Amino acid sequence: MKKFLTILVLLLTVSLAIAPAAAQERDDRPNRDLDGSFWNPTEEDYARWRVIEGVEEGAVIRFWPWALTPDFEDYLTQIIANFEATYPGVTVVLEGQPAAGARDNIRNSFAAGNPADVINLSDGWLAEFAEAGVLLNMDEAIGAAYPDLREQYVDGAWTKVTYEGVTYHLPWYLAFSNVMAVNGLISEELGIAGEDIPTTWAEAYQFACDVREQSEGAYYAYSFPWGELAGLGVLNTFIGEGIAVYNEDQTAVVFNEDPAAAAILDEYKRLLDEDCIPRVSLTDDVREMIDRFSEGEILLLQTGPQLFRLVEENNPDVFESLFLGQQFVGAANVTSIGGVQTLAIPASTPNPNAALAFAVFVTNPDVQTAFSREVPIYSSNLVSYEDPFFTEGGPSLTDQLRPLAGEYFSTAVNTGILNFPQLAEVEQIVLGEFQAALLGVKTSQEALDAMAQRINDILAANATEE
Repeated sequence: MKKFLTILVLLLTVSLAIAPAAAQERDDRPNRDLDGSFWNPTEEDYARWRVIEGVEEGAVIRFWPWALTPDFEDYLTQIIANFEATYPGVTVVLEGQPAAGARDNIRNSFAAGNPADVINLSDGWLAEFAEAGVLLNMDEAIGAAYPDLREQYVDGAWTKVTYEGVTYHLPWYLAFSNVMAVNGLISEELGIAGEDIPTTWAEAYQFACDVREQSEGAYYAYSFPWGELAGLGVLNTFIGEGIAVYNEDQTAVVFNEDPAAAAILDEYKRLLDEDCIPRVSLTDDVREMIDRFSEGEILLLQTGPQLFRLVEENNPDVFESLFLGQQFVGAANVTSIGGVQTLAIPASTPNPNAALAFAVFVTNPDVQTAFSREVPIYSSNLVSYEDPFFTEGGPSLTDQLRPLAGEYFSTAVNTGILNFPQLAEVEQIVLGEFQAALLGVKTSQEALDAMAQRINDILAANATEE
């Protein structure tokens, strides 16, 4: 029987793509260091960056990032120029992919036998490609062959998604998972100070109704992106509350056996029925949740800080009022590694060393720190956090988080969502049964029992096929 390593993603949200929002114009990127090694490299930099051996002479490799062009095309072009100077004779072809349909485009490229050599995959997408056996084993290619390089990567990001205990990706850029932004305009109007906001989900449920009553129906305390398929959000909630998702040998799910799981769904249904949270939470995805917060009708937004820019774009007045609060945590009080964007290499690439060299180059500390200067994301390379850009921080909301990042990513653990076979089907099962409970079509326990049974049927069928 296949055993699947549990990993932690956004509690109550999703392991979605964390691609940055639309970038500013080049001259409006005040953190860009044009005199640094990334934008102005020397021969010493090229020599320092040259770390992979046996790169195929004359190799041409295709690179598929998604949701980064055209907004970050000058940054990506500089990566390629630096890489080609570091490994003379190797050519990189940039093939930027749009966000819409990216996952299907990647699937189709493998089906057609023509995937790119280095592919940007969201952490929620990795499992299906690893299970299909089409990706390069990174525990062998880097972990065994270049152990010093392996040690540079954030461990929680390296192990964020594994298949049968093996990592098939290099972690690229990261996100904090649970940062709470508070709409200062609403908090001032209602007289709610930062210390008045609860820090646990157990307290937050009643707080939602209190805010609704106190504002006479004008505001909600928070909303949810329950319409998202990716990430299996309610199972993350169970992990955060200390509810076991698997049995001891990870051969079956057992979350339905814990009465606390049904109690959580009962509480969600009460919040919906009493209009303590927006009913559109049932169908909203993360972007819609952020848009709703930006409209100024919701007090709290718990998400990755790389997405705060969407609030700024949608409503500068709300953005200017924001301040950071303590995120809600479950009873287990776990720290999430957050969303991870990854780079994967098809096992079929004709130039594995060149592709590996490029993936390592994109994720080296200099290249990643330069990206963090472009947009508020975080490096998967721990060496990045020695740079003054991270140690010194700055005045803005996102600047204040940078000095915390090194310790955060060094200590975050993976104790969350699971990598199921037939992941897309499992996502549909979890969402469908979850919504059935919240809409009253089934009781919470009936929905959880059906959810667990259907998932266990998939696990059993998968074991039989082996």
